Amino acid sequence: MNKGLIIVESPTKAKTINGILGKEYIVFATMGHIRDLPEDKFGVDINNNFSPQYVIIPGKKKIVEKLKKLAKNSTSIYLATDEDREGEAIAWHTTCLLNKNIDEVERVAFHEIVPEAVKEAFKNPRKISIDLVNAQQARRILDRIVGYTISPLLGKHLEMGLSAGRVQSVALRLIVEREKEIENFIPETYYLIKCEVEKEGEKIILSLIKIGENSIEREKLKDEKQVDEIIKKLKTGNLIVKEKEEKIKNLNPVPPFITSTLQQEASNILNFSSSKTMFIAQQLYEGIEIEGKNIGIITYMRTDSPSVAKIAQIQALKFIEENFGKNYVPERPNIYQSKSKVSQEAHEAIRPTSVYRTPEKIKKYLNPDQFKLYDLIWKRFLASQMKSALIKNIKILSLNDIYLFEGQANLVVFDGFLKLWPLKIEKGNEIIGKFEKDEILNVKKYIKETKQTQPPPRYTESTLIKTLEKYGIGRPSTYAPTIATLFARKYVKKERKFLIPLKMGRIVYEILKKFFPQIIEINFTAKMEEDLDKIANGEKNWIQILKQFYDNFKPTLEKANEVINRDVLNEIIIEDRKCPKCGGKLTIRKGKYRKYGLFIGCSSYPNCKYTEGLEKNANNTSNRLKKK
Repeated sequence: MNKGLIIVESPTKAKTINGILGKEYIVFATMGHIRDLPEDKFGVDINNNFSPQYVIIPGKKKIVEKLKKLAKNSTSIYLATDEDREGEAIAWHTTCLLNKNIDEVERVAFHEIVPEAVKEAFKNPRKISIDLVNAQQARRILDRIVGYTISPLLGKHLEMGLSAGRVQSVALRLIVEREKEIENFIPETYYLIKCEVEKEGEKIILSLIKIGENSIEREKLKDEKQVDEIIKKLKTGNLIVKEKEEKIKNLNPVPPFITSTLQQEASNILNFSSSKTMFIAQQLYEGIEIEGKNIGIITYMRTDSPSVAKIAQIQALKFIEENFGKNYVPERPNIYQSKSKVSQEAHEAIRPTSVYRTPEKIKKYLNPDQFKLYDLIWKRFLASQMKSALIKNIKILSLNDIYLFEGQANLVVFDGFLKLWPLKIEKGNEIIGKFEKDEILNVKKYIKETKQTQPPPRYTESTLIKTLEKYGIGRPSTYAPTIATLFARKYVKKERKFLIPLKMGRIVYEILKKFFPQIIEINFTAKMEEDLDKIANGEKNWIQILKQFYDNFKPTLEKANEVINRDVLNEIIIEDRKCPKCGGKLTIRKGKYRKYGLFIGCSSYPNCKYTEGLEKNANNTSNRLKKK
């Protein structure tokens, strides 16, 4: 008997859907994309409206053959790939390979793989969105133009296997430029003046915040003699409380996770890489076997929308009341909106598909990493639906002549969402609450603290993703593969959590900066992302966007191919360094027996055999590319 054919990307997802819909359907997994641009050639006809030349991905021919046989004997075809641009593209490519048009197939999509959502999606199928497909095609072709033109240039002059990409190159720029800031940073010494005060046997510290009308924050104290004079003067006077202020402040809950914040918190709290986070989240979304049935336990993990379905919110509020008490339920449900001006398809936030499926209840079905990530997602979602915390802020301002000191304490009056999602709160000493206005304080001593200004911190995966998101660079699906590529190309390494550019990464950045400045320009790349979103929304034509990009890019590429030579590379890599052995001129050379073919050698060879490998002293903060 003929059955309906459901096409998905992965075997796990197929198993989960099959368990929900039963024997009426055959569920088949494509194992990801089955058609793409060719690996061994450019594959885009620029002179024919950027027409892509798609081929079946190597190793996928048997899958396509089986798919065609199944489709031939099926009563209907449903494409249930992920609800984003990549999923839409897989659905479209599959339709093309089956020699069907989009009116002959049904597109179903869901944010969560649970019975209610899946059955509802199949009751209300839609047609493939050509706008979403065109947005994905435009991104793919843009990346092919950049990758297949700049990468061979890098391979020819530097090393084979190097690459450049729109998002990847901007991420590399951020990491390299931050490292340069750190290298060029000159620390300055400054001073803080503090006061130790005693009350009822307890000691608290107050900080000098103003001298007359001048704020210390704006004008750091840099003159040690002046600081000594101030302390000398302070010792002759009394420190008197001039103001005491008590306020109850609302500390609002954190929003539920979107892709970027999930990656950030999983990095900060669990020390997971962005790639690991997304891999595990995919498993939780596609289905975990619980009591003999596969079920998706989180919603779709590629999203930039923090919104929550009404039914999920109602369930969460009920759970909170039952398990924490009515006083933890907000008077009105918490609503979250995206801060992004170009928020992509209207997905939900990442949340558990059922809050009653608590982490402890299903722990035995999860491996340790799955449990950790699910626990994080579950707690974050529940916390986002809880009542605000109430913080009592107590502040005293005390004056000694023209010198104003401040002391603060923060007391948690009601923990609210903090019960599930603790945040660091500077508590201070609650004894501050016992001081009264006009009270003369019992000063034990005035303290001079010597400080130094600090360079900006290196990026971590978490802070890099946050910065890319801030500037609108890339989208939820691009963060993890972008960072993974930087590691794979040996452009960047990780020490503890910090991202440090390697020599080759710095060299590639310098070449891109010199010859392809628009590729690493933050505003340019962000504008391109906006254009891709407008294509997805049907507001712009994808071919016109590609043409506009290529017309600007082509002259830059031609000039780079014409100008880049050994002398240019020497200028970028060697700068004005001399051979430390003979004082001669250093030059870039290639050697097939080295780990990296490219190395630095003396131009006086064979008389001077000094060489220097690019793989050594990769950390350029302690061993800079330009030695002095």
